[in-house]
Amino acid sequence: MKTDGIKEIAERVPFRPFAVRLNNGMIYKFEEPRDLGATTDYRMIFCFTDNKAVRIDADSITEIVEP
Repeated sequence: MKTDGIKEIAERVPFRPFAVRLNNGMIYKFEEPRDLGATTDYRMIFCFTDNKAVRIDADSITEIVEP
């Protein structure tokens, strides 16, 4: 997945929920802006949930899912 695509989706104003599907089948949902963190180049993003943070390498993203 290209980092430009991730950046475009993540920085939309206003924020709209989306999810990413990884090459291992896992899906991570970003319901609120605070659920998402990223390095400045978007090569690495972070999914923050109530009890944990997951680090996601942009190369492992196969699809961006929008409701």
